[in-house]
Amino acid sequence: MKWKGIFKNPQGEEWEELGEMEEAGRTEEREATVLDMSTPPDGQERRGVEVNFRIRIDDENQAGRAALLLASTTTSEAESAFKKELASIGWKSVATEVGGLAGVLPQKITGALVGASLNAGVVEKKRNEMHALMHAALEALDGFLAVGMLEASVGAKIAIVRNSRWISVAVMGDTAYHAVAHHERCGLGVMHI
Repeated sequence: MKWKGIFKNPQGEEWEELGEMEEAGRTEEREATVLDMSTPPDGQERRGVEVNFRIRIDDENQAGRAALLLASTTTSEAESAFKKELASIGWKSVATEVGGLAGVLPQKITGALVGASLNAGVVEKKRNEMHALMHAALEALDGFLAVGMLEASVGAKIAIVRNSRWISVAVMGDTAYHAVAHHERCGLGVMHI
């Protein structure tokens, strides 16, 4: 994995590690990006922040990162745009949503992720592909749902991303035993095909 260069600054240039800049005898300073959280001029309370950044995905070992990013999308437009970008490098992807009590969620999740993956052409009904999908999903669910959460309510987005070597499943959502205590959780599973 090449970590250098996966993050890009807003001008599309690679950020250099500080050590490399110092070694080269350069101490150029970059302008920091600041999110303005002050009250807007119209007096309305700010309700959210839109964060735009660039991540370069060009290594087949980054299927997990791609699945996490897809599961993190919050609008259908962002989801569609990201799936289009993945398709442009030959990767297949799909996202679906599930919800309910944690005790019955494994059956719902199995149906949702298998159905979505087959319908979107992310996997074929072949032993190795279905096996890899289920292993990645099991690993993701182990990270997302804690043992003993049978009565917790859950709402989650599941993203499946696949390239020629790897399939990854990311689960991003929230859980709680009581509605006022909902908080975010995520899980990730990656398996070779």
